[in-house]
Amino acid sequence: MTRTHRRLAVSAGLAVLLLSGCGDSRLQPGAAAIVGSQRISVEVLQKTTEASLADPQAQESLGADRAGFQRQVLGRLVRSEVLTQAARSRGVSVTDGDVARRLEEFVQGAGSRAALEEQAAQGGIPADALESFVRDIVLTEKLGDELVRDIDVPQADLRAAYDANIGQFDQIRSRHILLEDEATARRILAEVQADESRFTALAAQFSIDTSNADTGGDLGLAPRGQFVPEFEELAYSLPIGDYGVVQTQFGWHVVNPTERITTTLAEATPVLRREALAADISQRTQEVFVQTSDRLGVSVNPRFGRWDAETVQVQADDSPNGVLVVPSPAAEPPELLPPPPPPTG
Repeated sequence: MTRTHRRLAVSAGLAVLLLSGCGDSRLQPGAAAIVGSQRISVEVLQKTTEASLADPQAQESLGADRAGFQRQVLGRLVRSEVLTQAARSRGVSVTDGDVARRLEEFVQGAGSRAALEEQAAQGGIPADALESFVRDIVLTEKLGDELVRDIDVPQADLRAAYDANIGQFDQIRSRHILLEDEATARRILAEVQADESRFTALAAQFSIDTSNADTGGDLGLAPRGQFVPEFEELAYSLPIGDYGVVQTQFGWHVVNPTERITTTLAEATPVLRREALAADISQRTQEVFVQTSDRLGVSVNPRFGRWDAETVQVQADDSPNGVLVVPSPAAEPPELLPPPPPPTG
């Protein structure tokens, strides 16, 4: 049975619901897979699969081939454990704060926590597994950063990439009331300047933008470059919380920017480095994953399939017998991957 991973997918990482096994190289009925000393039980695999298919859309799109989807789930569980061990061997870890910050980025992108959970559920990630999924994403990124720490990316290249993608690093949340003529827009402007609390009611009553009139004219968080030039120029020039009027091809807008999120070049550098070094990160991560998989020993119960190194998936086994034999871990160069320290909590 092939025991090496050729590639690490960023999406590896459903909840790591693992049970400890004895890992004594004897037959292990009831195990779906064994990764080193960690035992992924059949019960955990089945429960994780059920939870992943609980959403009706997930059931419709992913549940048609239940056995195939279960193999995908098992593959993700295996990769998640290998990722954890690979990162630990390199002294890489993530904090709850790291995960919370990244999760908030996803929430902002989706519009709300509920919207994010809905999107994730439709893709087979239940709400109670979302943080574990995000933790694996963050851990993968940090491991990749560590592996290419010795590669220099010129500051000029980072600046050029930053400027070329400024929309990612300068975003504004705003609301507006769209009107047909300037006179009405000026009158509404005066009213909201006199009493800011009336903006929502005035949007519902007068705005001809029916897509958001009932939500106070909220346009959400948008990157620079998304709006028509006249609107964007005013929205970005107004102080946060202030009001103004501008004409565009759609009519006259009473504009109110409510929040602006900017990311400096220094803050954006980790992301820009990852993008610039994507090929190196992929290659080096693959090498560490292969080494870690070999050291731990990865076995999949033939009842559920076999590990395929080329596709990094659990593939169907032509002759499953439902009995898992734990192989002896392969030897590993200690200078590359020393034995991981015991968990600290």
